[in-house]
Amino acid sequence: MTASGYVTDVAYVPGFYPQMSPVAMRYVAALNGVAPPSTADGFRFLELGCGLGRCFTTLAAAHPRGEFVGVDLNPDHTAAAARDIAAGELANARVITADFGHLPTDLGSFDFLALHGVYSWVAPSVREELLAIARERLAPGGLLLVSYNAMPGWAHLQPIRGILRQYAALRQGNSEQRVRDAVAYLVFMREKQAKYFEDNPRAAAYVDALLQQDPRYLVHEYMNEHWTSFYFAEVAGAFGQEGLSFVGSLPVFTNFWDLCVRPEFQELFRTTTNRLVTEAHKDFCANTAFRWDIYAKSPRLMRDLGERLKEVDDLHYRVARPDIVLPYQANLGVVTSTVQGPLYQSLLGILRGRSLRLSEIVAAEELRGTPPADIVRAVDAGVAMGMFDITAGAIGEAPASPSDAVSIASPFNRALLEADSLGGRSLALASTLTGTGHSVGDLDAAILHELSARGRDGLSSRVAKRLEASGRTLQQNGQPVNDAAKRSQLVEEACQAFIRMSLPELVRLGIVTA
Repeated sequence: MTASGYVTDVAYVPGFYPQMSPVAMRYVAALNGVAPPSTADGFRFLELGCGLGRCFTTLAAAHPRGEFVGVDLNPDHTAAAARDIAAGELANARVITADFGHLPTDLGSFDFLALHGVYSWVAPSVREELLAIARERLAPGGLLLVSYNAMPGWAHLQPIRGILRQYAALRQGNSEQRVRDAVAYLVFMREKQAKYFEDNPRAAAYVDALLQQDPRYLVHEYMNEHWTSFYFAEVAGAFGQEGLSFVGSLPVFTNFWDLCVRPEFQELFRTTTNRLVTEAHKDFCANTAFRWDIYAKSPRLMRDLGERLKEVDDLHYRVARPDIVLPYQANLGVVTSTVQGPLYQSLLGILRGRSLRLSEIVAAEELRGTPPADIVRAVDAGVAMGMFDITAGAIGEAPASPSDAVSIASPFNRALLEADSLGGRSLALASTLTGTGHSVGDLDAAILHELSARGRDGLSSRVAKRLEASGRTLQQNGQPVNDAAKRSQLVEEACQAFIRMSLPELVRLGIVTA
């Protein structure tokens, strides 16, 4: 195996990215008129460059009828993924230690292929291997997700990456220590008012973001030899040569030009149908620095709304949060958009407290007389703006008051809580109802673990003891809380808030049984 300039002496950080779920990929395809792979009778999912494996293992726990394979070069990564697979009893998942040029010959084809945190960070020769895998391993009609650092958003930040890597090369120690030294050097240059930072205030502010990141993340983001940022057309051209067509992108709002481009720049979208041109136009108007793009192999187009309602009617829609009211406003970075009116009010009423398929929404008595196309357009706009969520299955009402005895059915979720509560980062718990992972903070994870293992009696004192043993500090108003009585009070409040607010939703999602 060969690393081809990729950092391997420091492991990556665990993380879950909901953009990689089959639910999200299928929805974007349907939104753009492409029939996605069916998942009702099982499917196959391949993640290339899976890191520690938390994405594909969480998705495997959320989709027991799917088959999930993760591939990574770093044996420390694949060993961690293998431990999660074993502890989570994931019979539908496996991990392979290999570089992309030496995959098993019997690997077969896949309905979904995910490349997150890979394409921009590997050598050109490795990108060629990735493209060959996409050509050979993606089944007809299958979907591929690729994320990458994008231009022009990286134009003013690329010098930061350059100086980080150049300075780190002069330092001693492993990659983690060298990147710490390099970030400290950046801070020094900014404080001494280096001309670059004076002329680029956004770059100066970006240094503060670097200080908040895990050094292991910085190593893998910046230290790889072949780090590259791409224009959309470059990536689309590369995959196009392998027979893959651009379908759409995530987040969902990026598929709506009026949600990511200010009105004065929108004329181009009314005068051209060339997707390569319009996507590039959007990237310049939004100064895009990172893209999540979806491609399809031999895509089958859906001719009209009737085909969408027939082909992709297993997805469900629900109100994203119980506090959403009209008028609803969403700030999407470049554009702030507001929706209101009788149609959206009816949709909120129909979908609050439950989920429905698109065909059920269109047929709802409350919307009688409204053209189906108008209803679907409003639902899609609501998803794009964060009003509505998409789920793999039906979601019912949250219980008014969960019982004292709670349990966690998924061995994967139980193992995750056992191993990583109070680990300093949020955990994504798998839900078979939504088909994805749902993040809980590490303190809430510890509360849930104690609650499911030993019940409510003495809950806050047990959590407080675990908190003290972990060395994790509680903060209030940005300051550490050192007073023991105050810490106990904050833990008690956190436990009560979790039981009152978070636990009912976890029960509703099928993650917790009460």
